Amino acid sequence: MTKIDVKLSDLPNEEYGGNLGVYHDLRYANDNYGGNQNETLFEITNSSGNTLDIEIGFFAQDPTSTDKWKWKWRPITEVDGIKIKIKGGIENSEFLQMLQLILETEKIVKIIKP
Repeated sequence: MTKIDVKLSDLPNEEYGGNLGVYHDLRYANDNYGGNQNETLFEITNSSGNTLDIEIGFFAQDPTSTDKWKWKWRPITEVDGIKIKIKGGIENSEFLQMLQLILETEKIVKIIKP
């Protein structure tokens, strides 16, 4: 199995000199172990840009009803980095599909609103 570990700051920025990821450095790592043991890491670190505001969520039962569940979110503001570890091969595929969807959507937006 081939492990993947890439960082934006490892790529040269030919337009401005130096490397990419000057403001926010992004990293993607995948051990490609397969199945439920697969581990994917997505990391964003603030090198010199704006801080990150994130929210963490959990699915909880509504205290007023035993058959209703809803998402509850808690904000965490002004952090300088986050790491998201995703376990499972199918979950990794879904994550990559979402990244592909984001890229395709951005291309469509550029076409319809240049």
